[in-house]
Amino acid sequence: MSGNVAFDVAIGLIFIYLLYSLYVTVVMEIVSSIFGLRARNLSYALKRMLMDEKRYPGTAARISSRILTTVMRVTGNAMNLENRGLYDHFFKQPSIKYLTSGGAGNKPSYLSAENFSKALIDAIKVDNPDASLLACVEEGLLRKLSDGSETKQQIQSLLDDANYDLVKFKILLENWYNDTMERASGWFKQTTQVVLFGIGFVIVVSFNVDTISMIRKLSRDDNARNQMVQMAANFVEKNEAGLQSVDKAPADDSTAVKQIHTKLDSLQATQKMLQEEIMNTQTVMGSNWYVSDSIPYTLTSATLAGKEWVEIPYKLKNGKNAYVVVHRSVDKGIFLNAVKAETEGFLKLNTVKYKYSYVFTWEHFWGYLMTVLALSLGAPFWFDLLNKLVKLRSSKAIASDTDDRSRPSGLAMSNRGILNRVG
Repeated sequence: MSGNVAFDVAIGLIFIYLLYSLYVTVVMEIVSSIFGLRARNLSYALKRMLMDEKRYPGTAARISSRILTTVMRVTGNAMNLENRGLYDHFFKQPSIKYLTSGGAGNKPSYLSAENFSKALIDAIKVDNPDASLLACVEEGLLRKLSDGSETKQQIQSLLDDANYDLVKFKILLENWYNDTMERASGWFKQTTQVVLFGIGFVIVVSFNVDTISMIRKLSRDDNARNQMVQMAANFVEKNEAGLQSVDKAPADDSTAVKQIHTKLDSLQATQKMLQEEIMNTQTVMGSNWYVSDSIPYTLTSATLAGKEWVEIPYKLKNGKNAYVVVHRSVDKGIFLNAVKAETEGFLKLNTVKYKYSYVFTWEHFWGYLMTVLALSLGAPFWFDLLNKLVKLRSSKAIASDTDDRSRPSGLAMSNRGILNRVG
């Protein structure tokens, strides 16, 4: 033991944050793979490059369109873009079409700069065997894009900067694509932050992870605190290499994208492992949603066995007093307000009302919000912090043990003192 309650409470709390951050990350990766969020983000970025912004007559309409585009961006669509002819023709090119699986959501999630420049040139150029490639591109710009097109102006500007040199023109197209992808990476992170917040809130409420309640529990219950610290140390020791390699992969890295798409089974296995760890922490913390929709109000010695259960006095419709046995994590006042019916020997509870009322009461809501905000910092942050604290705790424990062994006993000190005085 470290001898510092606050230090051990911090380790237990950070360990819980790490588990749920990892769980949220795994769920997010599965959701991202199923719904193709990366492909949608790439599609939106290419629309920004190859389509034109709409011109709105008023400021209010322009601002509204941008707000709607911010919301729609997660689907790969935009409210304030038009003239999608070049964009559609771009995706019809064989160099792009055959990068996809050919199934639902037929858009690539990753595209190299070389593929972009080749496909764009092929999409713009016209068929003229008697003219050079650059001449075909210039003629395509005149025919396929309108005079007021901003996309046309951008491509024409790159063509002028290249002095009509094909190699330089391809390099400038690739630079344009790479610059846009750097920004698209930030757009994707913004999107995932919003999605992660939503997933985190659902998971936090589903598993009843209230930061304030957890701090109270860990600070008062020595046994629970010691168990959590031991579980944290074991978890770090067993999973350090795997967590660092899986969770720290950049969200926009092409290799990570390919690995995620090919390792859904691995993600689901990780999810199962995390669920087991989470259930273990819930057993220690007593934070399960132990609320049934049908609860007996008769007591026996068996139902009161153990410290996990408490009794709530309840007055029946016939005026008699009864007792309801519930898990100790149940809020008594909210429980009584959620009772909807009384049958022979049982109370019928509206569990949805109970949980909704529990989560959104002033006392509990802030605890859930604190947990969600903590999870938004990400598993790498919590893992690094937990790793440092566990190592610091171990070094302090070793130092304390060494001091105890080197320190003379009380009798030896007394005898030495007597000899010194005599001498």
